[in-house]
Amino acid sequence: MGKTRMTVLDVRACVAGLRNQLLGARVANVYDLDPKTYLIKTAKGGEKVLLLLESGVRFHSTSFNRDKSNTPSGFTLKLRKHIRTKKVEEVRQLGVDRLVAFTFGAGDEAYHLVLELFAGGNIILLDHECKIISLLRTHTDEQSGAKTAVHETYPMNGQRENRKISMELLCSVLVKSVPHEKALLKDILTKDLDYGLALVEHAMLGAGIDMKRKLVDFNCSASSEDMQKLFLSLEEVDELISNLGAEGRAVPGYIVRRDNKEDSPYDDFAPVLLRQFQTKSIVQFDCLDKAMDAYFTVAEGQRIEQQKAQQQKAAISKVERVKRAHEASIQALQEEEARNYHKATLIEANLSDVDNAILVVNSLLSQGMDWGALKRMVKEEARKGNPIASLIHSLKLDTNQITLMLTFGLDYLGEEEQTAPVTTVDIDLGCNAYTNAQAYYSTKKKVAQKADKTIQSGDKALKGAERKAKEELKRVDTKTSIQLIRKTHWFEKFVWFVSSENFLVVAGRDAQQNELLVKRHMDKGDIYLHADIHGAAAHIVKNHTKDPIPPLTIAQAGLSCVCRSAAWDAKMVTSAYWVHPEQVSKSAPTGEYLSTGSFMIR
Repeated sequence: MGKTRMTVLDVRACVAGLRNQLLGARVANVYDLDPKTYLIKTAKGGEKVLLLLESGVRFHSTSFNRDKSNTPSGFTLKLRKHIRTKKVEEVRQLGVDRLVAFTFGAGDEAYHLVLELFAGGNIILLDHECKIISLLRTHTDEQSGAKTAVHETYPMNGQRENRKISMELLCSVLVKSVPHEKALLKDILTKDLDYGLALVEHAMLGAGIDMKRKLVDFNCSASSEDMQKLFLSLEEVDELISNLGAEGRAVPGYIVRRDNKEDSPYDDFAPVLLRQFQTKSIVQFDCLDKAMDAYFTVAEGQRIEQQKAQQQKAAISKVERVKRAHEASIQALQEEEARNYHKATLIEANLSDVDNAILVVNSLLSQGMDWGALKRMVKEEARKGNPIASLIHSLKLDTNQITLMLTFGLDYLGEEEQTAPVTTVDIDLGCNAYTNAQAYYSTKKKVAQKADKTIQSGDKALKGAERKAKEELKRVDTKTSIQLIRKTHWFEKFVWFVSSENFLVVAGRDAQQNELLVKRHMDKGDIYLHADIHGAAAHIVKNHTKDPIPPLTIAQAGLSCVCRSAAWDAKMVTSAYWVHPEQVSKSAPTGEYLSTGSFMIR
């Protein structure tokens, strides 16, 4: 998605289109979609209009429903307090800036909602004296020092007006930029004039000037051919802006695709077909408002799909982490089990040597030999080649243990194995070799039992994680943030069904709806049905053909009459009848009165 913000031209065109929709509409409610985006629900003549405002980005009506915040923000509550139930009295652009003001209510009860579409953006609520009541963000202008905050006065009438192009203005802009002669001409015009990049490119193409042309290569003399062509093209832009929405009609809208293919992504939107769009595929709309709704809805949809993909990836990743942790825990226990078994078999393979080492060390300790002297003695004997001393790797006398270096003898090795690796084994000096081996076997058994329990509990944890991940993925898949608003048909507020022969059957829910149904919706060619009991629901069958309504449809409508009458609940036997519209009247005989929902049948 290319374009992300509205230009001055877009603002002017969108204001012209929204005035027709919003002026006279009454605010029904206000919602926040996120901290920067708000939805104002309005109603006008039975038609609902949803106005979407995004701080710093856009404003337009929308035909799509979006997920709203569960709890309204403080700013939303302020808006509801001050503008709900009020009529939209004015929609206008302030000066030539990207500023739009919506006025709700009149006189001392008026409130203004200002949308800023530049820099960081803002949405500001003002009272009738233009004092700020609430806003999204407080800031201070670096150049003027003007503060935008609660209780400050907002300059509604102090916005800059458009400067019409003149040869003097164009020359001064270019001459002033001579020190930056290596800069692109289009960048200088965009920066110093009020048109924006899109209109500058449109004007340069009209003047036949290359987009990559630098100021140093451009003749800035007022009499030069280049200047004359550029000036005339900018005058055309001024006329284009002046005529845009001048008659109060909605301005057509265009969505520009990235290239000339009909299935290529959206890249831009505009109220006029600028010259740079001529080689690209275009989608046309009745007004810019609808074009922007379609453009940004696609962008939102793409963003939502990306968020869904990330959520799906996170859910799957969580299961993978649980699975990896479970596998790592089992592997660690299995490795510990194997180590204990290996040490036990090593002791069994070297029973006599282990017993001799235990006997020698215990004997020397019983003689009262110092621990340090014992360590030096073992080291010296090992250097001399003493087989028992050579087995001792270290002394852990503080825990009453020694560490031996053990290996399997040749009788334990296979035919292809000539040497076996040496393994260090901790030996308890308080036990003989056999008891030490049994201790390792016992530890191995406990670790194996722990591994089995870990496998069982891990399987449950993994299944639980997978179940949660599936639920999360289901929520992500079923949750739709943007839905096209379905138009509500007139008959949906009544009880209704479609007969087997495709005729619409409508019934009133109460006396008031019976009255409304007959007076407003019963036409020539329809039929009126009623159960033969007082207080039953009135039914009509809408005839969309030129032929009489078939008997099967009449029978189905009659069944509905009986089912929806008081006789059904009272288990009474009754019937239904039907008549033509001209036989139904609200005129009662002399001296009689027809209550609401009751009619005279002749």
